[in-house]
Amino acid sequence: MKRLVLAIVLLFACLPVTLHGAGNKDSKNKVVQTKPTQNAPGEPPFSSVEQRRVLQALQNERQNILKERRELANRKKELKRLEAEVDKKLDQLETTRLKIKKLLAEKDAREQKRIRDLSKMYAKMSPDKAAGIISTLDRKLAVSLLADMKTKAAAKILNNMDRDKAAQLTADFSSLQ
Repeated sequence: MKRLVLAIVLLFACLPVTLHGAGNKDSKNKVVQTKPTQNAPGEPPFSSVEQRRVLQALQNERQNILKERRELANRKKELKRLEAEVDKKLDQLETTRLKIKKLLAEKDAREQKRIRDLSKMYAKMSPDKAAGIISTLDRKLAVSLLADMKTKAAAKILNNMDRDKAAQLTADFSSLQ
């Protein structure tokens, strides 16, 4: 912007101040017509080389500004396209997250139902047989089965287990709740 103002000031400073006569006087006080400089059609006549340079600099600056504006407009379009693409991806991710959450909830519900069914089955078995089987299961599963049983049935099964195994399951059970 400063360059533009400076160029305009220079342009007006270099303009000739003569209001009369476009020519020079020769030695006999006759007015000699000077040839106007050849300008492109539509361009104003120049009175000096400096004016031409300033005008050319202004035109170059204008072209640069127009080019930058086009580039900025293209970047804006690209940014909007990318924003729309990111929003679409975020929507897809959210949809996928909700599907996964739903599937996990369904899986957990099925797993809990199986544990309840197994727990009922082991509670109906004799305590010594149930203790033998439960003591060989994974500790987490064994604790889940015992937690789902009535207290009396779980106590009878733990009573028929090896002491160390019963102690481990009891400790795990106490930290579960």
